[in-house]
Amino acid sequence: MKRAAIAIGSNSTRMLAAETEKGELRNPIRGREETRLFLGLDEAGNISPDKLEATAQAVKRLHRAAIAYGAESVDLFATSATRDAGNSADFAARIRELTGLELQIISGEEEARLAFMAVSEGKRRLVMDIGGGSTEWTIGENNRVEWAVSMQLGASRLLKMQPISSPEDAKKALALCREIMAPYAERLSALPPAPVMVGLGGSCTTAAAITMGREAHGELVEGKTVTRRQAMEQLRLLSGMTIEERMRVPGLPPARAMHYPHGLCILIIALELCGFDKITISGKINLDGNLMNIDREE
Repeated sequence: MKRAAIAIGSNSTRMLAAETEKGELRNPIRGREETRLFLGLDEAGNISPDKLEATAQAVKRLHRAAIAYGAESVDLFATSATRDAGNSADFAARIRELTGLELQIISGEEEARLAFMAVSEGKRRLVMDIGGGSTEWTIGENNRVEWAVSMQLGASRLLKMQPISSPEDAKKALALCREIMAPYAERLSALPPAPVMVGLGGSCTTAAAITMGREAHGELVEGKTVTRRQAMEQLRLLSGMTIEERMRVPGLPPARAMHYPHGLCILIIALELCGFDKITISGKINLDGNLMNIDREE
């Protein structure tokens, strides 16, 4: 059966369509638009009118692509930015008007579970999904989640908390990440450890792409590793650059130039606190977990 799902994240809105069979995805196609919804939240916590409309139109285009693929069903869900938004009902209504799709706002724990389902492959894994508004950690094995947490810390959220335009700013951002993440790392340490940490999300795939020296995502970064030292070297380089200079760095998508150093800070401190020298990157995302999960449940 051909299925599709669309996820409205805090940085990107993405679509995945595939033929599903026994929890496997075949002949997938992916779509993505950089909608930066989290940065569109105003001081009152509402999605600004222009960002609301732009993101709803992005969903409409991705929905059309899924239908053109032949998808018989299309799921739509949203994560951190929409969870935070005070006008999420208006957002859902506008999307329904444009597409007929019903928006599901998933919890942080469900977001973590879907990321784990996408990449665990039945093995013991610690999975980290760095988003724009939140970061999820999940540990488990045999496709069973033992513990999952969603932290109010993502690349765009950290950008609002501590902009980075110098190495000193980067040090402050790292310290802030350590303060927020340390209590969760302590809880994680009480569980049997995982031999591998797997990273999902744009910050992780961009870290791999920069080490490769070219823009890459999806299958091109699958299984690549990024060491803590490499991530720190990237942060040292980028923190002293202007936004325009960052946009010219090979492997760094221009749309991520503003908030990518913040994603790096989260990545570096996660490796430090969880006791890993490197992270294995996956080009899969929570959409993969969503489609795989639906197929397994039927």
